Amino acid sequence: MNVEKPIIIVGTGRCGSTLLHRVVARHEDLGWLSPYNEVFPTQHWLSVFSNLYHWYPGSLKQKHLRFFPKPYEAYRFWEHYLPGFSRRNRPQIADDVPQDAIGPVRQAVSRILKYQGKKRFLVKVTGWSRIAYFDRIFPDALFVFLNREPRAVVSSWIQAGWLDVTSGPDSASWQWGEVPPPYYNLWHELGAKPILSAAVKIQLDLDDIRRNMVQFQERCHQLQYEDLVTQPENTLQALLQFCQLPWTERFQQQVKSLTFYNPANKWKKYLSEEDGNLILEFFNRAESYEMAPNP
Repeated sequence: MNVEKPIIIVGTGRCGSTLLHRVVARHEDLGWLSPYNEVFPTQHWLSVFSNLYHWYPGSLKQKHLRFFPKPYEAYRFWEHYLPGFSRRNRPQIADDVPQDAIGPVRQAVSRILKYQGKKRFLVKVTGWSRIAYFDRIFPDALFVFLNREPRAVVSSWIQAGWLDVTSGPDSASWQWGEVPPPYYNLWHELGAKPILSAAVKIQLDLDDIRRNMVQFQERCHQLQYEDLVTQPENTLQALLQFCQLPWTERFQQQVKSLTFYNPANKWKKYLSEEDGNLILEFFNRAESYEMAPNP
């Protein structure tokens, strides 16, 4: 059960974390969860197939192949060992970790690493950060926060369509827990539009991430999605240095073989300038509010 310094990527949904996760997962020292772990959480031996991911060094298109063993969030894996891990109505905190589950989940991760033949474990979660939650399980974990320009995040959420983030916080369809009065009032004042509902959900995620990062400052690293796609080598070198991973020739060749697309201003295809300005106004004003810490 020797799982040393796992690397956990956090961020709001639609922040580009899948790209970061799948690029960093190409490092030869890292193991991770795949869709096989999602579907069969107790069949750890299936992790041997994850090494197929390294056979396609020049492409990130595996994300479109449903059963290809690519890096995956695998919420059902975590939920199997840690009931409540996927809860949406409030952030997960350290006290939510079942004490008797810590040993089994560490053992499962250890076996997955063994079958992959890797030294370190890479994880990605989005939404509620679960930083203090993961710290309870892995006390030496390192956390990487990927941030992204807010108009791009809102636009991407609107286009994704597979999770309801546009229902108002005053509706029965709202899934994201209590909204602080300043955010609710700001949402209402600016017009209570669906894009503002998405902005509220994103702001709640950001608040939770930042509150957790304050507790573990020396073990947290922040980077921008825009830097990742415009300066991938410099950004990834700094990240690997933080993670105490070597910048190897093999990984460098993997990075050079990839094509990074810069989607700057892509949000304009789906949102008007007025909507973009409204989103920026929401986040700029929301940043001035100091929210209470997690319970």
